Amino acid sequence: MKLNKDILYVSVIVLLLAACGQLYYSTRYLPQAERAVNVYYNQDRPLNRELVGLIQDADKFVYFAVYTFTRADLKDALLAAKHRGLTVVGLTDRQQTAGLESQTKLIKELREAGIPVYEQDHAGIMHLKVLVTDKAYASGSYNWTAAATSLNDEVLEIGRDQTLRAKYQGVLEKLFRLYGA
Repeated sequence: MKLNKDILYVSVIVLLLAACGQLYYSTRYLPQAERAVNVYYNQDRPLNRELVGLIQDADKFVYFAVYTFTRADLKDALLAAKHRGLTVVGLTDRQQTAGLESQTKLIKELREAGIPVYEQDHAGIMHLKVLVTDKAYASGSYNWTAAATSLNDEVLEIGRDQTLRAKYQGVLEKLFRLYGA
């Protein structure tokens, strides 16, 4: 009888060790959804919908920097995020905004809603196309325009890796400090 109890105890310990080993392996070496990075091509799926989804999924903040911005659905998603109480801050190119009446109008609407949208003021252009939230990031060649959504060849990388997300966030915060002063 004692031998059966000893075998039972050893068996339980071995099973627990095996379970712990499997748990360690699964969390350390297998791909995780939180680290997933996807690249989307605009001719395969509407990139504006991907960005709207990221904005709607945010809980704390939405930061963006975009060279050309004329899509009303993205403007509306940013306004909705602001109305939900999120911090929304943006950056765009001064010359590009001044040269496009539709972009000037859109940026004005965001600012009137209390969303700071800064403009770069150096000799080069602010050519970023980046969105960062507290949960994810998106970056690529995709300007927020109708042509970039359906006509041009554009890509958009979307990721939830917190290390990469934090790096994009750091870049945007640096630019906000630089151009927001």
